[in-house]
Amino acid sequence: MPTRYTLSKARTLWEKGEALDAGKLIFESLPVETRPQWAARVLRLALDRTGIKSEPIERALAIAMTRNDWGKAHDAFSSLRKATLELDKLKALSHQQELLLSLLVLAELVAKVTYNSTNPSDEFDADSGWWIAPCLRELLDFVNDEEFSMAAWSALSLDEQAA
Repeated sequence: MPTRYTLSKARTLWEKGEALDAGKLIFESLPVETRPQWAARVLRLALDRTGIKSEPIERALAIAMTRNDWGKAHDAFSSLRKATLELDKLKALSHQQELLLSLLVLAELVAKVTYNSTNPSDEFDADSGWWIAPCLRELLDFVNDEEFSMAAWSALSLDEQAA
């Protein structure tokens, strides 16, 4: 688990807008077996705060929360990627579509982290979990809500106060 020092350093980076470095510090300090739940916690917060409903995202979330299902995360990633690519083809996106696209990318990362936690021979990039923080930061820019911002840091830092 992240130490107080690690979280303090990550918080400084987060506040300076260096979300990738903050995400790297936090992610790398987590035991492998806790990473899917951490990632799912961030995704659940983002879904709750945006109000977006998406079956592929909900499926990835359910898989991450159920250790016996972690092996299904690769298939979940494929479904998410298909939805992401379809939405990405559109020329002009509405605000809701941009939010959905950001959530799909975040959910892809959750699926990657979850699958990698099974110690597969065909793992996704090891740095996939680092990118959860920047994706969350992007969502914060879309939503622009101080309460969401505080809850986002709580979710990233594993603070029990997280909404």
